[in-house]
Amino acid sequence: MNHLVALKDLNKEEMIELLELAEKFIDHEGKILKDPIFPDKKIVNIFCEPSTRTKTSFEIAAKNLGCEVINFDYNFSSIIKGETLLDTIISFEEMGIDLCVLRHTDSVIHNLIEDTKKMIFISGGEGAISHPTQGLLDLMTIKSKKGIENNNILVAGHLDHSRVFKSFLEGITNFKNNITVCGHKDLCKEYLDSSLVSFEPDLEKAVRDKDVIMGLRIQKERINEDITINIDEYSKNYQINSELLKLANPDCILMHPGPVNKGIELSQNAYDSENSVINDQVKNGVAVRMAIIYLLAGSVNRT
Repeated sequence: MNHLVALKDLNKEEMIELLELAEKFIDHEGKILKDPIFPDKKIVNIFCEPSTRTKTSFEIAAKNLGCEVINFDYNFSSIIKGETLLDTIISFEEMGIDLCVLRHTDSVIHNLIEDTKKMIFISGGEGAISHPTQGLLDLMTIKSKKGIENNNILVAGHLDHSRVFKSFLEGITNFKNNITVCGHKDLCKEYLDSSLVSFEPDLEKAVRDKDVIMGLRIQKERINEDITINIDEYSKNYQINSELLKLANPDCILMHPGPVNKGIELSQNAYDSENSVINDQVKNGVAVRMAIIYLLAGSVNRT
């Protein structure tokens, strides 16, 4: 693995290797461990879209491994003056930066890899296309709580524009599980007739006997003008709440990549329930990103 752009670029064995390495960065008490073995490595975070958990956890992960971290402020950079992203990253290469975590509105990383010499790229999310580290931390959470295979999984919410769901599918379909999806038909058009998942329009039916339930928010920033969603009606039909969770298996886990719009896709009581592992996902995000940086930073050779 020379870069991490999409989970489809990894095989099953590589994913398992990453997950097992990530697990080693969490101790038996559930605390994130530090291993500052890369004091000579520099990593830059370039986020051209908003981020809370991904950006912060990448910074923590890099610092836990001893890396020097540069948080690039896109809105106060020369890109605003007309400089290209490529020229910016080439400048960072010349400054001795080794790794770049990039979140962008479009699919640009493959081209940047071709046009740069030494920079190692990690995707922090590309538009509605992919979010590989989120996919890996979701796999890690399922693996630690339920085992990675033989689960009945439900993903409910806005699927069509979800890079989280696309990456999750790229990962979870390497393992034996039954996957059901549910949501407003105008937000799930890509999955109404899919060979990878079963579509169930009725959420009450969809949650029954599930081992894993993942909620996804409405991607308001990616919906075009042709789609009109009544939020009150949507919440009535597609909100996961504590009553619905009773229809799932008693030990089911409830997941959400965040940010959570409470009262829309998840109720407060579902979020606070014993089934919720949303905070575990956040912690696992640090461990997964440490594992990725560990493997990629270890391959850097600037001689």
